[in-house]
Amino acid sequence: MPSFIFTARDNAGQPQTGVIEAASATMVQAQLRERGWIVVRINQQAEITVVSPPRNWVTNLLGPRSVDIELSLRQLAVMLRGGISLLSAMQTIATQSDSKTIRSTYGELVDQVQQGRSFSDSLETQPGFPRFLIRLVRVGERTGIQETVLVRAADMIRTRRDTVREIATALTYPIIVLIAAGSATAYMITSLIPKLSRILQSLGKPLPPITESLVKISSFFHAWGTSILAILGAAIVLFIVSYMSSGGRLFIDRWSLRLPLIGKIFRLSGTLAFSQTLGGLTQSGVTVLDSLVTVQQMHSNMYFSQIVQRSRDAIIRGNNLADTLRDRHAYMPLLATMAAVGEESGNLDDVMEQVSEFHQSQLSSMIKTLSAWITPAIIVVVGSIVGYVYIAFFLGMFAVAG
Repeated sequence: MPSFIFTARDNAGQPQTGVIEAASATMVQAQLRERGWIVVRINQQAEITVVSPPRNWVTNLLGPRSVDIELSLRQLAVMLRGGISLLSAMQTIATQSDSKTIRSTYGELVDQVQQGRSFSDSLETQPGFPRFLIRLVRVGERTGIQETVLVRAADMIRTRRDTVREIATALTYPIIVLIAAGSATAYMITSLIPKLSRILQSLGKPLPPITESLVKISSFFHAWGTSILAILGAAIVLFIVSYMSSGGRLFIDRWSLRLPLIGKIFRLSGTLAFSQTLGGLTQSGVTVLDSLVTVQQMHSNMYFSQIVQRSRDAIIRGNNLADTLRDRHAYMPLLATMAAVGEESGNLDDVMEQVSEFHQSQLSSMIKTLSAWITPAIIVVVGSIVGYVYIAFFLGMFAVAG
């Protein structure tokens, strides 16, 4: 259906411009007159031919980056508020976005919408778009508040991306230190120390005690290194196979929540995801039962998903949501307490929004605490190991020098 750009004056005499999709300019004029506006000008908008750039296999598998999805949603919301039709806004993004992946993705979305599919159904065919976004868009299509739900979805995507970034930032430095120090230590134990030991033995000189202990460690790894690697490999394969089974994954996911410090971060993250998604969906008009379906699909932890399923079943039977959330090894205790308050007051969406904000700050604080503890701990442990190896090595060198 063609689009028409109009200029008119409203009942207050103020100039108004916008875009309307209609079969003809006459129909656009009729729509404007129904509003009581005086038509000044109507021009048909030129058809935009969207040519989608080719996508590689990585893009087909993972889809656009979350930051690009967030930006495109905010751009859509701005254009919709400016009176531009959804299809025209999508065409604009498909032709003008800086991201090649977004241009390709929105080009395909435009093709599907032009063929008669809804925006939400089209999003469902594309990789990378989260389930809660599709449900929010579907609500916007039904209620007519599309720009509002797009902004809310963009905010939720940004919050989750920031959480992942904080965790990655906290762990990046310790991992780099571990890899570098471990590589240097392994090289010295498996290569330099055996050579030094042979030199000292050929000279008939005794090894310093600390060097002798390091030589024994080196000999142990030379004798049993292959077996140790085989056992570690078998353990990793067993873990992966167990995690691929439903029972094994449920067991691992459940016990991961009980780990010291890390387990609390998992619980905070799950609580944040639950409250943010449930609050965002219900505030946009989705029923609690339908919202819980999205929450269940969104959880990567199967134990959390099982609790959400029990919550849905309990609500269907007429029980309260809060009663099913009281598990001291799963969600944080405040979630069940505030859910009970929200159900009693009838403001579950607002309460979940407050719970989300509180646990977001708690999670950020916990990640900073983890970073503050783990970085010096790793430095001390790695420094002790590297120091021991280097002292043993140089004492052996001094023994060679006499």
